[in-house]
Amino acid sequence: MWLRSRPFDMERVMRSLILWTLLLFSTSALAAETRLVVRARARDGKFVGTSMGGVRVVLRDAQSGQVLASGVTAGSTGNTQTLMKQPQVRGAPLADESSAKFTATLDLAEPRLVTVEVSGPLAQRQALATSTTQLWLLPGKHVEGDGLILELPGFVVDVLTPAAHEFLRLGGDKKLTVPLRANVTLMCGCPTEPKGLWDSSRYELQATVKHNGKPLTQLSLKFAGKTSTFEGELSVQSQGAYEVTVTAYDPVTGNAGVDSTTFVVE
Repeated sequence: MWLRSRPFDMERVMRSLILWTLLLFSTSALAAETRLVVRARARDGKFVGTSMGGVRVVLRDAQSGQVLASGVTAGSTGNTQTLMKQPQVRGAPLADESSAKFTATLDLAEPRLVTVEVSGPLAQRQALATSTTQLWLLPGKHVEGDGLILELPGFVVDVLTPAAHEFLRLGGDKKLTVPLRANVTLMCGCPTEPKGLWDSSRYELQATVKHNGKPLTQLSLKFAGKTSTFEGELSVQSQGAYEVTVTAYDPVTGNAGVDSTTFVVE
């Protein structure tokens, strides 16, 4: 028995297409432009801006994980007087027009719970840290001005000497003095020095040394007479591979940072 095929109903298809089109446009019409300003601030410091490569900002839908916007903060570290010296009054702005930020612009048709992640500083990858929070965004309700400020704790430690995988030779007396130098700043690049605004005299700066993979010694680093630079001397008497790990710690704020280098003695 042959079954009669149902005739193609063009009118019905056209009605469905029109319905879906109207639904799509009505949803789009309900969407409202919504702006969110995001900034990253170093703990005990200023904003992380262009001078440190900025921070990567990623906005995701908290439920689906869909990336809604991403970018890098740009601008200055902000006003030192406002951020670090004068008392901060409730409601008073911390940022000015030049302060580093990233502005995300979203089209929202309904309230959305958003996860915001910042990672940086991008110009000093060995010190890169990530901070995350969540907030509700409402259609057309902008979060501007200071915006959302996330904190990045830590120090940027950059070992300057010895250079990575540098080869050195023992002297005729089988002794060698290896100078150790490191640069230490806050995550914003804010300078450190004794009695300065960021007072390094309270910091614990230490180099831990391994020889052929085994612990050898530890020594303190002292201010080198140049802003943010600290130094020490390592006495070496054996050939082999050396690894130096420099750490910085502030017992008041809890800021800490680490960087390492290696050298070879022949």
